[in-house]
Amino acid sequence: MDLAELLNPAAKTHNVFNSTDKDIYQAVMDAKAAREANSEGNSDEVNGGPVEPGPTRNDTLQAALVVGKYIKDFDDPFMCKLESMLGLLGKRTRVLEMHTMNDTKLNGYFEHK
Repeated sequence: MDLAELLNPAAKTHNVFNSTDKDIYQAVMDAKAAREANSEGNSDEVNGGPVEPGPTRNDTLQAALVVGKYIKDFDDPFMCKLESMLGLLGKRTRVLEMHTMNDTKLNGYFEHK
């Protein structure tokens, strides 16, 4: 077996010399349609399904707490830095959460009679 066969296995190679103009046109049009669908924000349809939502802030902090419990007994500079970064994660996510909140007025919570 030579280097060309290792780099280009026969099962995966495409013979471009036997392609017709119609095949090339169809491949270009398929690529164009996929690119347009992605640019319009319909990437979920192209990829085959909806995207699952990410973990919540609470789930992330629970995971950070578990990691923090694991690394607290290690006496290593990297582990100390990681422990401080995990502490900052809680503070930073709280700040980001507060920035996404909307301002309300105090009288918006009471009924008008």
